[in-house]
Amino acid sequence: MDPIQFRLFGFPVRVEPSFFLTIAIALLFQLSAGGPLVFAFTWGAVVFVSVLVHELGHALVARSLRVPVGTISLHALGGQVQTGRTSPARSLAVSLGGPGAGLSLGLVTLALVPLVGQGAFASRVIEDLLWVNLGWSMFNLLPLYPLDGGNAMRSGLALVLRETQAWRITAGTGVILGAIVLVFGLQSHMMIVTYLGGFAIWQNWQILNGLPG
Repeated sequence: MDPIQFRLFGFPVRVEPSFFLTIAIALLFQLSAGGPLVFAFTWGAVVFVSVLVHELGHALVARSLRVPVGTISLHALGGQVQTGRTSPARSLAVSLGGPGAGLSLGLVTLALVPLVGQGAFASRVIEDLLWVNLGWSMFNLLPLYPLDGGNAMRSGLALVLRETQAWRITAGTGVILGAIVLVFGLQSHMMIVTYLGGFAIWQNWQILNGLPG
């Protein structure tokens, strides 16, 4: 299966096959819960739109700050925007742009609740939008690299510390928080959270080992 590619607001967007695999797994979980088939596809559509909005938040902030922007990629772990190297202050703003866009979409959705009918379909869409955009955006702000909160922490520390020191503190925090997330995922039987915690531990440990002494 080839990636799907298109342009949005002038940005090249690439949707990798692995992204659809993640959506398919989520759909299976929805179906296993015994809900109507349409709700499963609604969940997939909400995730696709929400991740795209999140990545557009990064890209639009970067472009407004004259930071070079490459391709927006949607993949198994969510999404990523290719940006050029820039100052810590601009990097901090770009890191917060994604969660900011997600929280904005979630708050707009919350404001529209009184205007939406009480039907099962509308209620499910609202619930999914709130969960993905408010819930995930708040989780994504944890100071846990490679989440946006971890990137923001590194950039914020780099404003007052050397880059190596900023990375050491960020990666050390990432190992500890990753372990907490891993345990929480195991206790809650949440496969994605468990995987994220394990991945964060591994990636931050690799960063620590690669830093000069």
